[in-house]
Amino acid sequence: MDAKTPAKQIRETVEKLFKDAGYTVPELLAYIEKLEIDHEQMNQLIKKMKLDSVRKASAAAGMNSRLKDALRE
Repeated sequence: MDAKTPAKQIRETVEKLFKDAGYTVPELLAYIEKLEIDHEQMNQLIKKMKLDSVRKASAAAGMNSRLKDALRE
């Protein structure tokens, strides 16, 4: 399995391993679900931070050009 494997497929594989082994560890499935939630939240935060960074950079560039125009006059 690679990083692109869907979470549902991984969960099914773990459940099959549990069945084959004859015992389960419910904490593992709960941990996997928590990791999925954390991962999604982190992705959303990264997207938000990138967007904020782009906005700040474009705002700073806009102020620079205004300042340059004022100095030319």
